[in-house]
Amino acid sequence: MPQPELPSLRNSKDTRTRWSEFSEQEHSALAKKFLGDLQDLDFIEYFWNPLYDMADVLQYQRVAEVWRRRLAGLTFQKVGNDLGLDPRKACALASGKNLRPHLLQMYLISLRLGRPKGGWGWVLERAPKPTNPFPRAFLVPTEIRLYQDVREFIEQFPPIQENHPALKLFGLSASWAGVHKLELFGFLLGFLIGDAGKYFPEYGRNSRHNATSSLNTNMKGIASNRRILTYVQLCLNVIGIQSHQIVPAPGTTRWTSESSNLLTWIFRVCLGLRSGERTSRNPVKMEWLLDCPREFLRAVLQGIAESDGSVRKNGYYAEIASVPNAVFFQRVLSVVGTPSRIHPKQSPRQVRINLESAVRLLLFNPIINSYRFRSLMAHAHRRGILA
Repeated sequence: MPQPELPSLRNSKDTRTRWSEFSEQEHSALAKKFLGDLQDLDFIEYFWNPLYDMADVLQYQRVAEVWRRRLAGLTFQKVGNDLGLDPRKACALASGKNLRPHLLQMYLISLRLGRPKGGWGWVLERAPKPTNPFPRAFLVPTEIRLYQDVREFIEQFPPIQENHPALKLFGLSASWAGVHKLELFGFLLGFLIGDAGKYFPEYGRNSRHNATSSLNTNMKGIASNRRILTYVQLCLNVIGIQSHQIVPAPGTTRWTSESSNLLTWIFRVCLGLRSGERTSRNPVKMEWLLDCPREFLRAVLQGIAESDGSVRKNGYYAEIASVPNAVFFQRVLSVVGTPSRIHPKQSPRQVRINLESAVRLLLFNPIINSYRFRSLMAHAHRRGILA
């Protein structure tokens, strides 16, 4: 027998967006789910790095008990008495109106997305909320083993739009960005490995359900650095992340990106960093990188060099500074056929590349045309390496 609608728990002066009622399709799916095994949370395995705790599990089990009793024909008053709940809350848990436990919504999202293939998981751009109950989701490998994993990850994103400001600044086209999207992602990885003026707020520390990160960058306020950061903006857009310049302190250029779980995935899986680790003090774990094509590796090296690289004033060599990663950088350079040496040998703090080798590799990105690239080319002309 239908029950009269109970008064809402919502304060009439509260103007926040609240959860809507379950759709008919969602209602049918939940009814089927809650008539089964209440302990079955296998849908959580569909997601990479899902965040939940025992409070979420208990809340999920409570809503399941509400549904079971309602499906058995009990009134909300009886359901509330059985479970020690206000009948209005029991009504909200059954209808979804104004109240959706986290794991319940994750289950509904998993139904839309489906089970990923082995070794892959879904990453939600951010945690579901009433204004965005089904956030954008992307498939990511839980561990990168092959370059093909990176290729498959990148292929799921839409192309860069022709009106992107970076394309205009550098005289590029959307078709160029489409052809070179893997190298753009490689440059982004390299820039994130570098440590020049960047920090990465991890909002998961203050949230039970979200582990988003953002990229915040402070660099010297010169035109060359603004070109670098505009190129990084293009690289971020390859994976759908927006970024923009913000009001800087005097003499600096500041950029920030939106927060995204994809950035957290890049730090944890692509770079191999654990929560709280930073490339300024912790080595990256990227053995998969050594089997990638030369063009991709060069893009990664360019991202690192535009962040932490320089050309010696005497013009004898270029160098990239990194205490924890100098030896790994030397290994990557060896794979692309570029000789280098670490300095000092006993306690490496940088990797050095002779001028001719740096020019042949194009260690600095010619499209950006930064002061580093121009310095490299000027020394090469002066020393007769370039005609």
